[in-house]
Amino acid sequence: MIRNTLVLLAILLAPATALAQTATPLTQLSATLQVMLFVAFIIVASGILSSGYALSISLSAYAATEPTSRQAAFIPAVMPGSQGLYSFAISFLMIGALNQGTDPVKISLAGVICGLPCLFSAIGQARTAAACIKSINNGQMSQGQALLATGIPELYALTGLAGAFLVMN
Repeated sequence: MIRNTLVLLAILLAPATALAQTATPLTQLSATLQVMLFVAFIIVASGILSSGYALSISLSAYAATEPTSRQAAFIPAVMPGSQGLYSFAISFLMIGALNQGTDPVKISLAGVICGLPCLFSAIGQARTAAACIKSINNGQMSQGQALLATGIPELYALTGLAGAFLVMN
């Protein structure tokens, strides 16, 4: 499955040279810079994909809740999906920066700075959300407490997003 995902990403990223209309084409960059860009886009893509995995964890816990607890458990269950949006936004900025001729090292650094925190915080947030949903279901935690606890890992993804913005500008 990982191999198929990497092949798909390589196919999707291959036309990137066509995107560079006014900037230096990617084929004219050194092999090292090309690899750096490729790895950065893979890391950002893993930040996007981690939200799907994280949602599968939290929504599994949500599916097991009692009908009386579902309303209180819904928001913590969907919170881990936000990290994918952060990585998605940065990927568009990275593509735009390539078109403008921005230094490929900056672009690669932005991808790593955003992608890795999103990857790990999404999974951590999903685990936290699942535990909070279980606590809501057992009557041990209120929705407000669950939102606070589930929101803490979000700060690290936001920090990565802010860091990527700073590097890109």
